[in-house]
Amino acid sequence: MSLMCEIEKLMGAAESSYNYRIINLGGNKLYIEGIKSVINLGETELVFQMKKQIISVVGSEFKIKYLDKNTCFLEGNILSVGQK
Repeated sequence: MSLMCEIEKLMGAAESSYNYRIINLGGNKLYIEGIKSVINLGETELVFQMKKQIISVVGSEFKIKYLDKNTCFLEGNILSVGQK
């Protein structure tokens, strides 16, 4: 079970209501869950295909600490995270 599923339980949110989850920790660490594929891993932009959306992470000095089939944890100067 993921960290976000545990938080949703505490908040009383229905797990099926989200198709992705993002936690931005202070603008320098980012956790993303629900990735279907990686579209771009550039120097200033990372782009991920989620189930229904495309998510763009803009910033610099990215260091991907963990990446598997549906989760990414990265560090860097995160300027923005949003849908494309």
